[in-house]
Amino acid sequence: MCPKGYFRGKKEKMKKLRVFEGFAGYGGASFALRRANILHEVIGYSEILPKAIELYEMNHKGIKNFGDIRKIKPEELPDFDFFTGGFPCQAFSSAGSNHGELDTRGTLFYEIIRICEAKQPEFILLENVKGLLSNKHRKTFNKIISELKRIGYNVVFELLNSRDYGVPQNRDRVWIFATKKNIPKNWSLAPKKEELKIFFKDLLEDNVDKKYYKNEQQTNRVIELTKVNMDVPEPLCLDIYNKWIRHDRICMTITEPHHNTMRVVEPKKDGKFRMRKLTEKEHFRFMGFKDGEIEMGNMSYSQLCRAAGNGWEINVVTKILNQIKRLIELNEEGAPSVHKQKSMVEFLLAH
Repeated sequence: MCPKGYFRGKKEKMKKLRVFEGFAGYGGASFALRRANILHEVIGYSEILPKAIELYEMNHKGIKNFGDIRKIKPEELPDFDFFTGGFPCQAFSSAGSNHGELDTRGTLFYEIIRICEAKQPEFILLENVKGLLSNKHRKTFNKIISELKRIGYNVVFELLNSRDYGVPQNRDRVWIFATKKNIPKNWSLAPKKEELKIFFKDLLEDNVDKKYYKNEQQTNRVIELTKVNMDVPEPLCLDIYNKWIRHDRICMTITEPHHNTMRVVEPKKDGKFRMRKLTEKEHFRFMGFKDGEIEMGNMSYSQLCRAAGNGWEINVVTKILNQIKRLIELNEEGAPSVHKQKSMVEFLLAH
């Protein structure tokens, strides 16, 4: 049974899901909504980084940018049903400052609360790094959940890794979902895990330009620094910071270039070790994109890689949206609201 309203394939007139993308980046929510076949209209987005705006507008035409979320007046926004946002994670990330709410980026969550309290959308989907669940930031996380409940929402959260949902990247992210709907016992935000069928080498390009390769001196310097054995049977991911090659055949977390210590290690050629950077296209493949799905224009390598590292992995988002579809179905079938979110201790023990 398909739920009434937002989903394509029904004969009766359908309602568009009105979406506002906060901290939009390249518009990961928009890409995933299209993938999930959800009839929707993005009524606006919020982004302040010039190159992120350029990439968003290249891929999602004619959508108004309301700019700095701190300056948005809720009464000036059109009504919407779904707020999506990966509020800045650097404040909670081991790759960033890790200062939490002491970092001004860590307080931007309250702008989401301010807007959603006024507009009362039916759904809210938020994303952040695994560090938000750490002991250091536990108080902040609990505050996020309590604030969402205070403004009238049922709230669930999950820690999901892209490697469990079809993309060979070790990308752990906390997903927080808030809704006005009942949350039945037999529903979960977490999609069913899948056996990984593609691996690191499968998402690499053929015939990569020499500009991406490190020279012999640079390669030998990395070998000296990391002490790793670079004699590999197939292309694998080298994590320079942690000094190991991922023989599990997946990619380390895609991050901004200035944090990026990832290299592709290839089998020897003419007796020499070979090491290179990921290409732009490869960055987006590891973020769940198919070739040609995202327009990159003439943006620089660092700009595109930064966008990829800060973005949503759209394969897992699509699967989350399919779970939300199922929630709506269960509500229309009259399933009782008996869901109880695990306590933080229970949740962390399960992960």
